[in-house]
Amino acid sequence: RHVPGIQPADIDELLAHDPAVVVLSRGREQRLQACPESFAMLDERGVEVAWHETSVAIKAYNDLAGQGVRVGALIHSTC
Repeated sequence: RHVPGIQPADIDELLAHDPAVVVLSRGREQRLQACPESFAMLDERGVEVAWHETSVAIKAYNDLAGQGVRVGALIHSTC
């Protein structure tokens, strides 16, 4: 569901890989939301967050990975 959207349980697997940055997409029409607890969880772990429209999120992920940054992503491909 778009609301509440990305929840802490959704990012658990990403955190298991110790990313420096997590890229979250908001969907093509930016409908996907994220719980404040999700951002708080990432902040507590010192993980930088990039939250963008899907095409921007994909580019951000590819750019970061290409630079050798430990990056994880959740990409919402629709809406």
